[in-house]
Amino acid sequence: RIRIATDAGAPDGTANMLKGQVSKRIFAGNNSTYFVERGGQTLKVIVQNTGVDRLAEGQDVVLRWSPESTVLIAAG
Repeated sequence: RIRIATDAGAPDGTANMLKGQVSKRIFAGNNSTYFVERGGQTLKVIVQNTGVDRLAEGQDVVLRWSPESTVLIAAG
């Protein structure tokens, strides 16, 4: 599970974190899909719409997830 926010908050050492920028957003009823650019890579994040303000294209964001949610995939 990945969280997306505009504020990194205070690092507590318990979550992985990446900073990026929203390059595109797609509203699809109950969900919104955000494409986040970071260092030449595009990450796709799907979030449930809760009625809270949506993130804007071009907005700086922070992605966070717990170490337990990390899955390593071998290259090749």
